[in-house]
Amino acid sequence: MNPKIGNNIKIALIGCGNWGKNISRNLSQMNSLYCVYDPYSDTAKQVTAELKLPNYSLNEILSDKNINAVVIASSADTHIDIAKKALINNKDVLIEKPFCLSLSDAKSISNLALEKNKILMVGHLLNYHNAFIKMKDLINDGKIGSIKNIRANRLALGAVRSNESVVYDLAAHDISMILSITKNLPNNLQVQSIHHNSNLGPDAISVRLSFNDGTTALINCDWMCPYKEHKFSVIGTNGSLIFDDTRDWSNKLIFNPSVINKDNSIDFYPLEKIYVDENEPLKNELQTFIDSIQTRINPLTDHKEALKVQTVMEMIDKKLG
Repeated sequence: MNPKIGNNIKIALIGCGNWGKNISRNLSQMNSLYCVYDPYSDTAKQVTAELKLPNYSLNEILSDKNINAVVIASSADTHIDIAKKALINNKDVLIEKPFCLSLSDAKSISNLALEKNKILMVGHLLNYHNAFIKMKDLINDGKIGSIKNIRANRLALGAVRSNESVVYDLAAHDISMILSITKNLPNNLQVQSIHHNSNLGPDAISVRLSFNDGTTALINCDWMCPYKEHKFSVIGTNGSLIFDDTRDWSNKLIFNPSVINKDNSIDFYPLEKIYVDENEPLKNELQTFIDSIQTRINPLTDHKEALKVQTVMEMIDKKLG
């Protein structure tokens, strides 16, 4: 057992759909899953029965002083209500993305967490992926020189959400990653969108972000695309790093030292595979949450980071009208 994991942390999982069942598996392995609540999911009933967990209502979870924290993996439109009730009842909270569906809701939860002095974390998962962690380390070490452009493609023929647009379902990941690298909010953005299926917003978006230092970022997200592509690239003056999450671990992170010169000529060099230790990002994310509960040190993707992501999503929404 990982020495950081203790049996004294009791976490309730609220929401046990396709993603929630992965959370329940990991928390169970960490000996921290106390109960699962989801009145709309047969998976919740199965997990509760298989692991012999207590059958709690939502009110019982919130009022039980033995439960240290909750992980909210329910639909996005329920996040604000459940998170506020959990914080009022002195629970630490991890909300799976998206944080909220509006910046005003996000601010209200963030302010409550500060008032109650509780941990409030948001599941911007890819910040806990070893390939992205390694990418940031190499950028900070000067591997690609000065950053010029970031490109994020998150495309698939996936679930069309009925309670959130592709901005909140997919782009939230890439916005979080981009802000983690730029360490600043954009000063301007441009948006193009396609609306075919979702009643709440676009099914596909292309976003161009501009930053004060001249860096640009391009985001393409689409849940109608007939092929899958999860690729995040950072282009610098000395080459590029490409994180392709659809590839096996030996090929997830590639360094391309080829560069465009000032005279627009291109110098081509062989690609270099970057070794990355394999990990399960969700396990890393949940372990970080448990560590934060124990140490009272805010995690990387705390509510302050999440507010920045929410701010950019709100900027996109305003452009969409």
